[in-house]
Amino acid sequence: MNSKWRKVALVGASLLAAFSLSACGNKSNSEPTKTKDGKTIVTYWTFTQVHTKYWQQAAKLWNKEHPKQQIKLKTTVLPFAQENEKLTTALQGGSGAPDIVDIELGQAAIQLKNKKPPYLPLNKELAPYKDKLIQSRLDNYKKDGKYYGLDYHVGTVVTYYNTDLLKKAGVNYKNIKTWKQYTDAGKQVKAKTGKYMTWYSPNANFQWYAQISQQHADMFNKSFTKPNVNNPAAVRALQMGQDWIYKDKIARKSPGGNIDNDQAYAQFNKGNVASVTMPAWYMSRMVSFMPKLKGKIAIAPMPVFEKGNRTSADGGGTATMVTNQTPKASQSLVKKFVVFGKANKTMAGKQWSLLGFDPIRKDVWTSPVVKEDNQYTRYFGKGIFDVLVKLQDQTGHVTTTNKRSPALNDYLLRYTLPNVIGKGKPTAKVALNQAQKALTKQFKTQN
Repeated sequence: MNSKWRKVALVGASLLAAFSLSACGNKSNSEPTKTKDGKTIVTYWTFTQVHTKYWQQAAKLWNKEHPKQQIKLKTTVLPFAQENEKLTTALQGGSGAPDIVDIELGQAAIQLKNKKPPYLPLNKELAPYKDKLIQSRLDNYKKDGKYYGLDYHVGTVVTYYNTDLLKKAGVNYKNIKTWKQYTDAGKQVKAKTGKYMTWYSPNANFQWYAQISQQHADMFNKSFTKPNVNNPAAVRALQMGQDWIYKDKIARKSPGGNIDNDQAYAQFNKGNVASVTMPAWYMSRMVSFMPKLKGKIAIAPMPVFEKGNRTSADGGGTATMVTNQTPKASQSLVKKFVVFGKANKTMAGKQWSLLGFDPIRKDVWTSPVVKEDNQYTRYFGKGIFDVLVKLQDQTGHVTTTNKRSPALNDYLLRYTLPNVIGKGKPTAKVALNQAQKALTKQFKTQN
């Protein structure tokens, strides 16, 4: 769920090399590993500790509902980069990979570029649930009509407001409907409190991409064959971010270059910033790392540039996938378990109650579980999910899973954002014209 694009760029080349070898490198064993009492051992890797609690509950529910197909889940938690490096080695060597693994959206884009991905398709297992799931979340992990993974969340983008700080500045967040009004409110916050309205990330693209998407724009042409990074929506959004920092003085560069890190959490927790625009999964960061803001944070639709814009987007993602090194005799069981773990209604409800995420299953959004008392309702208020429900048809996204997406994102995160946001020059238009020229040339050499 964190923005991992910088790390994606560092490991991407080695991953691509590994996948070309892994297609013919499946495990030779045909029998699944069993416990003494006959349970099938399923190995699982992740880079997020709380995901292990989720899958342990999924295994418990699976065993309760499938007494003749019992499993024993063995989990391993690794730092993000280490997980990818270890997975690369395992795929390249043809053995040593887990049965199931969590793959961040950016990594998935790299891995699914391979002609034959090193994962097992889940179409058959998805069939009973498909009409209940949010399609855009499935499409992120789709290649040639095959679905290779299921996400933990939708990632509905909202704007989080520190109502305590805004009150001191005489600002009512409910009156902020446009980005111009947001900018004006930021000036008032700065003048009255000396605090900043927001951070802006020079090394991550959540805010920028959400603002592009809400204008119904993308970073590729309609056929996804050419870059379109200097389109008016992209220029408009990025220039606004630069102006917030260097002209309007209502924003600062994110501590550590990214809103989603410990340095940023600490500054929010101290009440030094009035708002941030991030996906719904950022709620879990607030509950875990910003305890002083409990009862002080409101969420609202994103402000818009103009009438007709969407008031949200979707951002981030991590899918659980089944590797092609899963023993043949247990592949069917493991695939059914993974789909059950994400698409079963009870487990989809736990995507909210346990993880604080907006579930990938549509009917859960209006079910009683989102009203039940939990750490998120106690932090944000019982009506917190009502805001998300109203935004369910307002989300769109900038394409990040096209086979050329890794190269495009790498360039923008390596050059464009660090210059425009990090250094304050050149202007967004100049920088994106440069990016368009460089990426067009790069794409031609890849054809």
